Amino acid sequence: MSDSADLRRRLSRLGRRAARSVQPAPTRPSGTAPLPGEEIATTSGAAYRLQRSFPSDHQHGLGRLDDLLAFDTLLAADVARQPALADTRIERLLFLDTETTGLAGGAGTLAFLVGVGSFTPEGFRLRQYFLRDPAEESAMLLALEEDLEAAMGLVTFNGQVFDLPLLEARYIVGLRRRRNLVASPHLDLLHPSRRLWSRALPDCSLSTIERQVLGLQRSEADIPGALIPDLYREYLRSGDPGGMQRVIYHNAMDVLSLVGVATQVLGRHRQGDLGQLSASEALAVGRWHQRAGRSSPAENALRSAVDTSQGSLHLEALRRLAEYLKREGRAVQALAAWAEWHDRAPADPRPCVELAKYYEWEGHDVDQASYWTQEALDTLRRWPDDWRRQEEETRLVRRQSRLDGKRSISAAGGGGLAS
Repeated sequence: MSDSADLRRRLSRLGRRAARSVQPAPTRPSGTAPLPGEEIATTSGAAYRLQRSFPSDHQHGLGRLDDLLAFDTLLAADVARQPALADTRIERLLFLDTETTGLAGGAGTLAFLVGVGSFTPEGFRLRQYFLRDPAEESAMLLALEEDLEAAMGLVTFNGQVFDLPLLEARYIVGLRRRRNLVASPHLDLLHPSRRLWSRALPDCSLSTIERQVLGLQRSEADIPGALIPDLYREYLRSGDPGGMQRVIYHNAMDVLSLVGVATQVLGRHRQGDLGQLSASEALAVGRWHQRAGRSSPAENALRSAVDTSQGSLHLEALRRLAEYLKREGRAVQALAAWAEWHDRAPADPRPCVELAKYYEWEGHDVDQASYWTQEALDTLRRWPDDWRRQEEETRLVRRQSRLDGKRSISAAGGGGLAS
């Protein structure tokens, strides 16, 4: 049996076990309102879909949905390090988020609610495919294909690791077919969000970014994501869709927030907007430009971070700017940053070491090199007496010994000339 056939067989077996372990939903209790959706006919039976539209200028937090349309996918491709995104169009991206029966993933985990949003000529359309019963999974996956096939690319939040591999596995289990979503042009917002906001926010979850960056406060209809799997199990047990109304609201807000976060992420990476950035954002953007080899915008952003930052962030910005200038062959311009770094962090030997290296190898000033080496050694005396201190002291003592040798040679040469 081939590896692929064996994988399908094992996933299929796991999928059947998972379906048998979850009881089909009983009849909805009388007096409870049904979910506001419709049945979609497929070759595998009926799927259930909820759909609503928002005007393009719908306000979501501090911005409007159509603010995103001002950007192009060349920038998105650069931000996400996904070259294939450059061949797509912003208005043809599909914003996708799933709610599942667990966070571990794997063949036994179901995506019981898949929310997808897209721009249309009429506005922004939100579709949510809901699994009323695990037996409807194949139909749900078939119905979802209409949206997947119409899209030129995907936007998710941690979808590269979770949502897309999970859906791929469900297509293998439910439809016996492969759908390579992970290879699609994809803007996964988690990583650029961490780059921009990990220094400033307590965490980079979508809910935290919503509150702190988008300025959005969800209504009391929301539900913490950790409670969602239990609510779905309760729905399957009782047939009461009341709890599912909250899950559907949660998922809808997640999809809309993907649009808002994408707008904020792309806006902060766009050249020329440095004045709108916080110090930590400017530092992140500077490092992003630096990795891409864009020297001028990298320096502008790093200098902006130095000028507007304080405390430990200011020290990091100084260090990054000095490293950048040194790497660019402009160590003379890095001297001021190293000196200020030392003044502000006298217990850190690193700026002293950098100054010693410069004066020994580029400034050709043995006395200054020796002075900064000794400063570094004095600084190390404030460190705990452990292996790190011992290793660094060994390197610095070796440097000081070399400098003493150079000074002796220089003195001897100078004496001979004087005579």
